[in-house]
Amino acid sequence: MISSLVLIEGENLSEETLRSISLMNAKQLLVGTSGFGVVLQVTANSPTDLGNVLIRFAEVPGVTKVLPIALKN
Repeated sequence: MISSLVLIEGENLSEETLRSISLMNAKQLLVGTSGFGVVLQVTANSPTDLGNVLIRFAEVPGVTKVLPIALKN
């Protein structure tokens, strides 16, 4: 298992939109929102699965940046 805190930045981001994304081999938990964007904790089965999650978030309309803040293996 690998966990990451992820900051997602963008325009008119909806927490519900980010929560509704199917992540296959990963789970997410909303940590909070700030002036910077939405912070999520994502836990995935493998580093490859985590990479796929980051790509899925980047494809959400309105998302401008997906930044891993911390990783824990």
